[in-house]
Amino acid sequence: MTASSYAKNRGEPRTPAGARHTRTAREPYCREPYVRVQLDGGTLDAKAISWDQTSVQVKWIDAQGSSRTAWVPAAKVRRIHRDESSWRDPYDDYAFYYPDR
Repeated sequence: MTASSYAKNRGEPRTPAGARHTRTAREPYCREPYVRVQLDGGTLDAKAISWDQTSVQVKWIDAQGSSRTAWVPAAKVRRIHRDESSWRDPYDDYAFYYPDR
């Protein structure tokens, strides 16, 4: 994408002719919601780092300790509380998740 097309589209990617454009939403860094994802018969606890009307980009740490991301259908994602997650992001804004503590 050129600088002029970036400015023309206000930073949004260009939508191909006939395609439906949806905006991607995000929460501030360290305040992303925790989610449980249904994948291939199993579940995965992750954080939703961005989403649109049909899909969610999730982030998690794999068994080897590497950070992973993937876009999954929104129907396979359910929001959970941080305490329900099998892992917790060490960079979380603790006061955001526990405002009364």
